[in-house]
Amino acid sequence: MSKRALMIGLVAVATAVVAVVAAVVAVPHFWHRNITVRAHFQDAVGLYPGNAVSVLGMPVGKVDTVENKGGYVEVTMDIDRKVPVPSDVVAATVSASILTDRHIELTPPYTSGPKLRDGDLIALGNTKTPVEFDKTLTMMDKLGTALRGDANGGGPLGDLVNLGSQISSGNSEQIKSTLTKLSEALKVGPDGGAKTEKNLQEIVRSVSDLTQSAAENDSAIRKFGGDLHQLSDILADQNLGSGRTGAKANEILHEVSGLLDRHRDQLKGSFGDLNTVVRSLSDNKRELEETIDVLPLAVDNVYNVLDPVGGSARVHLPTDKLLANNSLNKEICNLMGLKQLGCATGTLQDYNSDFGLSTMLDLMANGIGPSGQGEPPKPGAVPAQPAPAVPAQGGPTR
Repeated sequence: MSKRALMIGLVAVATAVVAVVAAVVAVPHFWHRNITVRAHFQDAVGLYPGNAVSVLGMPVGKVDTVENKGGYVEVTMDIDRKVPVPSDVVAATVSASILTDRHIELTPPYTSGPKLRDGDLIALGNTKTPVEFDKTLTMMDKLGTALRGDANGGGPLGDLVNLGSQISSGNSEQIKSTLTKLSEALKVGPDGGAKTEKNLQEIVRSVSDLTQSAAENDSAIRKFGGDLHQLSDILADQNLGSGRTGAKANEILHEVSGLLDRHRDQLKGSFGDLNTVVRSLSDNKRELEETIDVLPLAVDNVYNVLDPVGGSARVHLPTDKLLANNSLNKEICNLMGLKQLGCATGTLQDYNSDFGLSTMLDLMANGIGPSGQGEPPKPGAVPAQPAPAVPAQGGPTR
């Protein structure tokens, strides 16, 4: 075997060994590696790298890093890929006892839906941190100090007891009556209290929504408080009570007060007249509504009547309706016994060519009889025959 062939064989063997070792090391790591997840906490007291991450109390990973970001603490966790975790998981720091370190509990356990993936972030709204025990002790100490009384029965609790004694002394019957009426008001109906329960649930839900809205708008509320504080500081700097601005304001108020005092009677009369006007408007509400409804159309019609180009107005007066269609014409027709069609319709076109003048003149000559048609003809008299109508030649017959 030549030297070159020996070298090639050694290189091939070495390459095969390296490939096998890499496969042995990399394949398990590829298939069983953990996922890295970040979470933001308000604080991370008692939480250190290496602390456990668990689901239902069972460890599924560990804390990798804990880094302070100023307004929050960012915690990086390594979680076993084989353990599914819901994407909307809540991460809470939990202490098994007072003296032990904390660990991170992921809840709720996964049942269905999207899963937490490598590189995901658990936001600040989905993390919980318990109140520290020393803060609880400090708060209890402050509360005890504030409620502590003296040897003479003074203090907040003593004052509360004395106040309760003063309220209840001699008022037992009133208190009993009040409690009885309250009990009657809170009695459940035949529905077993379902309606009362529903109302209470609505109240609690409304309070919850109000609290949630306040929490979501915390920054806006804080900004409003800051702006209000700045405004109060500006007003304080102006010395409204003793400075130049305050003197001007006092002078204006003095002048206004004197003006109102001098014209008290006039103001009283004006307000009385205003009350009359308001009452009149209220009494004529329907007419006012109709006027407001029709007024735009009337104004539009008046505008359309005017011809700005020709300098004229376009107006059409229904003279036939104005002159003939009225109750006076109908009374005259009834009195004279006219049977013209115009007497019924009130239209000039429906009268004869002489507008009933022949009949009217005949009645005036012979008189109006009981029947409304003139005197009855005398015996042997020949009834007058109406003259034939002459067609109009260029104008009415005279």
